[in-house]
Amino acid sequence: MKRSGKRFLLTALTALLMGLMLYAPVQTASAQTGPFVSEVIVRTVANFKNHNDVVSFVNNAAKRNISVINLAVKQDEDDEVPSGYVFYKSKIAPIAPGYANFDAVKDVIAEAHKKNIQVRAWIPQFHDRAAFDKNSEWQMRALVGGNVVPFTGSNGSEYFVNPLHPDVQAYERSIIREVASNYDIDGVVLDWIRFDDYNMDMGNYTRAQYMSQYGYDPITISFASDHAKRKEWNEWRTTKLGEYVRDVRSDLDGITPGLFFGAYILPPEFVECGQDVAKFMPYMDFIAPMAYFDDWDFPPSWVYDATGILSQTRQKTGGAEIIATLDTDWTDAQYHNVHQGIRANFPEISNLAFFVYGKWTDNEMKKINNRASW
Repeated sequence: MKRSGKRFLLTALTALLMGLMLYAPVQTASAQTGPFVSEVIVRTVANFKNHNDVVSFVNNAAKRNISVINLAVKQDEDDEVPSGYVFYKSKIAPIAPGYANFDAVKDVIAEAHKKNIQVRAWIPQFHDRAAFDKNSEWQMRALVGGNVVPFTGSNGSEYFVNPLHPDVQAYERSIIREVASNYDIDGVVLDWIRFDDYNMDMGNYTRAQYMSQYGYDPITISFASDHAKRKEWNEWRTTKLGEYVRDVRSDLDGITPGLFFGAYILPPEFVECGQDVAKFMPYMDFIAPMAYFDDWDFPPSWVYDATGILSQTRQKTGGAEIIATLDTDWTDAQYHNVHQGIRANFPEISNLAFFVYGKWTDNEMKKINNRASW
């Protein structure tokens, strides 16, 4: 989950934006009229320091008709604690400071289930400082100015690992298995299953694998413009990420067959990230596109119109469930526009997930509940 920082703005999107403004929601007879099912996406580090925090949060969620808590079992960003640190009693990953004697995952599940609220384990993947520090061979490497360097984000203080390295994959999968085996979760939702741009990964392992299959070193590819070799490179990367999702599905089926499984994704048009969600199918049950229109300077109609994020996602996922992921800081008029657009153009969408970067308040949940029938 990403709320700030680099947003992968493409020059071609300017033209697309102008086209998107021409669309308006089309009313259909099949548009749903009942309230949306409300989910919340919760950063553990900002919300749960102790048992009292959990009880208060869950009581508010129940009062405000929140049906699902998507709980960070593993830190997503490099802010309060490093990415990759966990909030449960792990034997694999480092435990975040303050959580050695407070298993937030166990506590949230216990309290939420008392209120008939589901808890999904939100498990970020390849944005992982703990793994980055664990082994230098695991670090994501990018081609920058003709040099191969560790990739640490647009601001130099984010930490990514190579999604294609078998030891990285084994490490991340072991955490998923640990959570699924030891906690009564109602689903798993992955995040950060991607690269950051075309120019990565350029580590020794990845380059050797690519050269063995295609006969040339990816470091020789010009990533500045679209051409056959860049397409070939991206096709290979997206296929490998799809195979990773397949392997995670197999792991989960060996623990809890049929466990609800999905991912948060960037807009599919951001092809440079190597995240082709079509290749996550048929291994995932749902896809949660991050429809933060204002983060990318789109109008609200981009969420639901004929070429916007939900349309792009539907084209990739076929019949898989889509859970639209929205912000909590839009105006009432913008929410009304987006809700009505989803109802009209995607009547099959029943769940809306809302993300707060910091601390959830009862007032935020109240507003979500009040808007559920819009």
